Amino acid sequence: MKTGIIRNTFTALCKKMEAYPRLRHCILVCLRRTTMTINRWPEQKFINGVMDCYKRHMGYSFNLSHPVLFTEKLQWYKVYYQRDDFANITDKYLFKNYVKKKLGPGHTIPIYNVWTDIGDLERDWHSLPEEFVLKANLQSDGRNIMFVHHKSQTDFRRIRPELKRWLKVWDTLLNSWEWHFYNSTPRILAEKYMSNIEGQLYDYKIYCFDGEPYCMYVAQEHFVDNNSYPITFYDLDWKKIDVCYGSHRKADAAKPKHFAEMVEMARILSKGFPFIRVDFFDTDEKPYVAEMTFTPGGGCVPYSPESFNRLLGDKLILKSISH
Repeated sequence: MKTGIIRNTFTALCKKMEAYPRLRHCILVCLRRTTMTINRWPEQKFINGVMDCYKRHMGYSFNLSHPVLFTEKLQWYKVYYQRDDFANITDKYLFKNYVKKKLGPGHTIPIYNVWTDIGDLERDWHSLPEEFVLKANLQSDGRNIMFVHHKSQTDFRRIRPELKRWLKVWDTLLNSWEWHFYNSTPRILAEKYMSNIEGQLYDYKIYCFDGEPYCMYVAQEHFVDNNSYPITFYDLDWKKIDVCYGSHRKADAAKPKHFAEMVEMARILSKGFPFIRVDFFDTDEKPYVAEMTFTPGGGCVPYSPESFNRLLGDKLILKSISH
């Protein structure tokens, strides 16, 4: 029996077994032992997977040799845009050094420690402050973040299974269609707790093409509701753009205090890339770079109207990329 058939069969069984978590866990173990993670797939199988994923989410296929829309070009980007330094930019731990080199110190959230092994984290637990944030380096969209407000009252044995899962390749972006994560190592970071970031309702994501910021969107209540939080697009003059991103609703947002600084920082950080999105938090004192990504939503979230998707596609020039 082919591996693909085995995998599809196990996946279907897992969905039916959600009411039986122990049995479902056994099935998942079998599935993982009979398949390899996506980052180890041969090139053609990877390309086929990227295209199948796009069709499943967007409802149609296209010619990868002639992409037109922004979401289509991001699939080409995932397959053919490859650089040795990708991990230094998209890894939520390594990117801090990249930002420091480009902007100087103090532009990302301070870090206490980082681990690749759950046992090492457990041994260092006593050395952490009473309040901090744990974060996985290879996840997105607000996943795998834990705010620890009272370490002395936190039972590490209770949270250990979840933290251990963060380090499993199968549960990271190493097992995704996004090549730029493939040279990373799963890690857990302990960052400084900043109340004005946990409590804020906004983060700001700037789309940059060839080192020039073009537009951005505000994600509201991102850490409150990971599924349907409002997303609203603005141009660089803070005029709202009438665009819907996937199923996200829209809601007005005030211009951030340090918006001009964010734009200039994004301009510096995005230089040399055909496209990259630079994300920020804003505080009363200064903005912080939150992360950088080459493929927002994996390029599998629709923009409505389609004319905006086409407009962004026109700005992403692929001919300059050799492959």
